Amino acid sequence: MRNRLKFVAVIASLCCAGSLISGAIVAADQPSVSKGVAKQLKAAQEAAAAKHYDEALSKIKEAQAASGEKTAFDNYAIDVILIQIYQGKNDQAGLAQTLQTAAQSQYVPNEQQKAWYKYLAQYYYQQKDYAKSLEAAQQDVRHGATDSDTLLLIAKAEFQSGKYKDASAQVQDVVGKMEKPDEDSLKLEWTFCDKAADSACSAKTIEKLVAFYPKVEYWQNALAPMHRMDIKDSHLQLDVYRLMNDVGVLRLPTDYADMAEISMDQGLPGETVAILQEAFQKNIFTEQRDKDRYQHLLDGAKQRAATDQAQLGKSEPADGNGYVQQGVAYMSYGQYDKAVASISKGIQKGGLKSPDDATLLLGIADLKSRNNAEAQKAFEKVASSSSQGYSRLAKLWALHAGARGAPVGVAKNEH
Repeated sequence: MRNRLKFVAVIASLCCAGSLISGAIVAADQPSVSKGVAKQLKAAQEAAAAKHYDEALSKIKEAQAASGEKTAFDNYAIDVILIQIYQGKNDQAGLAQTLQTAAQSQYVPNEQQKAWYKYLAQYYYQQKDYAKSLEAAQQDVRHGATDSDTLLLIAKAEFQSGKYKDASAQVQDVVGKMEKPDEDSLKLEWTFCDKAADSACSAKTIEKLVAFYPKVEYWQNALAPMHRMDIKDSHLQLDVYRLMNDVGVLRLPTDYADMAEISMDQGLPGETVAILQEAFQKNIFTEQRDKDRYQHLLDGAKQRAATDQAQLGKSEPADGNGYVQQGVAYMSYGQYDKAVASISKGIQKGGLKSPDDATLLLGIADLKSRNNAEAQKAFEKVASSSSQGYSRLAKLWALHAGARGAPVGVAKNEH
């Protein structure tokens, strides 16, 4: 009994130094090691405690070679000390091999098994042995692991094994339980859903990315479906450009040029001035002919804007469409409160050529007026539209409103 107590105590003394060995590795109610290996194991423990790992390994080999049949507890005790030795020697391959055996012992506590399987799953993943990594991670879960790192590792191992649909389902399950998913997990979900050809999942994930982490590269992907659409409605196209500008993805000379020309055609010289001034300030146009052409358009827009702004609000619009147009003009000059009032009146009067466009514009005006709650209501209404283009765009505007919570001055006239 005295020798066994010493064995337990020495094991406990090793625990403090080894991250893979816990203090409860050998419980008081477990059996004793056999007399045939007790002496060698005690010597191995003492050498390991003194960090004389080669000596400790030599003693372990003596114990393994000792005559007589070894009990299951003997083998477990040998593995426990070997774990400490391989950790000390930084022998990852030897450590993994030993943990693989030790984790299956009837004597190892459940919490210790979880720690060992977690280590094995990570080790095998780093070694690109994805089948073993997946097996170890699944064993970890069977023993009660619920942490997202282990669950995501299962998804990664499945993905690397070519099980794309399984990996996609796994990562969706993990991310779906996160109150606020971290950016890396969302990027992982996006990649896996894309590889699994799950377009619905990819779309939802990119929406979560722009909602929680509104970076330009995510917005580019979120807006990609709008770019692929054959948009015949110039009002819808201009609304797309407005969002692109708000989120920082309006960068191409053709986009700036198209937005300026459409706004001018729709009788919004103030917006044309604002977008072209921004383009010239950022040196968007590189070809001299483009510089000349759009400088000419800018000069003309400034003249029309001066007249337009002077006359704005002097006469009562004839119908609902006129009030909406007046509201958009107010918005182009940065007069957002007046824009909200005018567009709202136009919607109330009815008879609109495009109710979806009017409601979307109201949401944009509310957003720029810092009335985020009302903006969301307008965007959500358009999001339920039967028009695929307006519905999709309204959802993106709603995400932008939720992410930013405050307007970004896009169309302020600075002349």
